[in-house]
Amino acid sequence: MLVALRSIVGLTAPLAAALAERTGRRAVMLGGLVATALGSALIGLAPALGVAAVGFLLVGLGKPLFDVPMQGWFGARVPYERRGRVLGITELTWAGGLLATVPLAGWLIPRSSWRVQFLVVVALVVAGVLAVRLLMADDRPTTRTVAPMEWTRARAAMLGVVGLFSFAAEALFVVYGAWLEEALGLDVTAIGVFTLLVVAAELVGEGGVAGLGDRVGLHRAVRAALVTSTLAYLALTVVGSSLALAVVVVVVWFIGFEVSIVASVPLVSELGGTGRDRMLGWMVAVIAVGRASGALLAPSLFAGTGIVGPALVAAASTVVALGLLTAWVRDPAQAASPA
Repeated sequence: MLVALRSIVGLTAPLAAALAERTGRRAVMLGGLVATALGSALIGLAPALGVAAVGFLLVGLGKPLFDVPMQGWFGARVPYERRGRVLGITELTWAGGLLATVPLAGWLIPRSSWRVQFLVVVALVVAGVLAVRLLMADDRPTTRTVAPMEWTRARAAMLGVVGLFSFAAEALFVVYGAWLEEALGLDVTAIGVFTLLVVAAELVGEGGVAGLGDRVGLHRAVRAALVTSTLAYLALTVVGSSLALAVVVVVVWFIGFEVSIVASVPLVSELGGTGRDRMLGWMVAVIAVGRASGALLAPSLFAGTGIVGPALVAAASTVVALGLLTAWVRDPAQAASPA
């Protein structure tokens, strides 16, 4: 329930763009970091569930408040032909942080308390506040300027693409642990090891966009990733009890999904034009809706059909996303206008 509350706050992401127009991107990023620090402190020190819930809400609010202006800041300064590399690297930092902090939490919790990890997060976020404060120039506007963003077919279609592939991935993500346990007989420890492979796959996907996305083309990269994801989802229906095949298919699935979402960020930032922060904010909100929808639908499907039902629904979703992207979203590298 608490994690769901944190995710729902993603719907407020479009407000981050409006705040940035009034206060500047740096101020909104600092606000996001402060919200994350306060939320983590509340969770770590919470005397009751209600206080922890407030903390989770603040952490959920902090991420879009930081992400949207950060991505908009890079989008406004980095040419589109190099944006895949730069924004891909920012995504790699999230995965790198996960690889560093999860083992640290695993070492700390048995020696102290589950609360300590959140206090460590507070210290790390405070360091982030200092870095942003000292290294980024103040960009507070002297007068508020509203960055226009007309709702074109291409922009709406791109958000539809993002929502569909987010829905597809979440529809499987929420049940794949149960599938590994029931169909393949893995215990909790084995599933934990399996998850390390998933994290490695995410790093490969993010690193692929950072290293090759601009060269291949971000639009083409998203198309290829959607095809890859569709094939992986269909393959899940025939894995059976083969652990080796399951490993291959799940790794391919996560690589495809990571390439989809990481390559979509610079693509969305370019499609948004001067209103890129607003477009990025809507992207975060659409991801939240897609993930929530997938998480709500998948358990009942899995209960009735096993992994086959969620896998087929996910495959159908990515096929529709591919159709929208191909038909209605022009490649900004080839288009005269981002609209």
